[in-house]
Amino acid sequence: MPLPLIPLVVAGVAAASAAVAGKKGYDSYQNMQETKELAQQLESTYKSAYKKFEKSRDNTNDDFEQYGLLKLHILDGSMKEFVATFKQIKNVHFKGEAVTDNFASSKDIEQFVLNVEKQVVKAGQVMTAGIASLAGGGLAAMGAIGATTTFAAASTGTAIASLSGIAAQNATLAFLGGGALSAGGLGIAGGTLVLGGIALAPALAIGSLIFASSTEKKLEEMYTKKAEVNREVEKLKSATNVMAQINRTTRNMHDLAESTNDLFVNTINKMKVVIDRNGNDFRNYSTEEQTIIHNSYKLATIMRDILNTTILNEQGELMPNIQSVITAEKRKVSAVQEY
Repeated sequence: MPLPLIPLVVAGVAAASAAVAGKKGYDSYQNMQETKELAQQLESTYKSAYKKFEKSRDNTNDDFEQYGLLKLHILDGSMKEFVATFKQIKNVHFKGEAVTDNFASSKDIEQFVLNVEKQVVKAGQVMTAGIASLAGGGLAAMGAIGATTTFAAASTGTAIASLSGIAAQNATLAFLGGGALSAGGLGIAGGTLVLGGIALAPALAIGSLIFASSTEKKLEEMYTKKAEVNREVEKLKSATNVMAQINRTTRNMHDLAESTNDLFVNTINKMKVVIDRNGNDFRNYSTEEQTIIHNSYKLATIMRDILNTTILNEQGELMPNIQSVITAEKRKVSAVQEY
């Protein structure tokens, strides 16, 4: 007996509906899995890029602080010793065989020593107060900014505040030091930092994009988010490269200052020997002894220039001529070493 037509149709529709529902369920499951996998991949990619940036940022801050500390030690050490020793010598006038170049005019000697002495005094204030007193990125500021700039507005008792104030006003230094708004700085205002022309978000909450349930629309949103994350990752990479350039430059300056100081200390000791042997009248020195005094003076001016060299401008970017400055100072040091 043939089956009724209607039950067959109903059965067919039911089977088709079940198949469609199964297909939708499967697609939904696949979408959910793909969404979660993509979110996890994006989160991992971003975290990796951000971790590298954070490491570069920390290294740069550490190098600025180390260089700042070296500057203070040089000012409170060899530069202080130079001033005390050089001021003992009377009738200093660089001319004749003792002077083989036009590195400095004798008329500038007194003013030079006076300016160096002012920096020595201010560095001594900082050292007396203790390095721990340089809160708010002050030590990093000493490394990043030239000594003349950092101490320009500082009078007695305000050297430390001057350093911390500069750190707070410099975009990169504020970011390196955590951007404490309490120090009066820029902080990370609005959650962004402009570094070398790169607008950088400090964090990206990708985890919130992983949903308990997912639809095709959510998957489309995740692919849209992928493009956004990729842009942020590129910003991080670019910012990391900027930090690496700053880092390398700071280390080069640190090495230059350190090697120059070693030679400087040696000439100061030779200058002391000349004074001990022949008194403090420059006119009574032999040509060789006058050359020793002149070389000590030259190294003092070179060291002054190195310590006064600014690595970061007010916008927190590398000074455009910094590499030329480093090269020029190296040549000056090499010329003194030839004697």
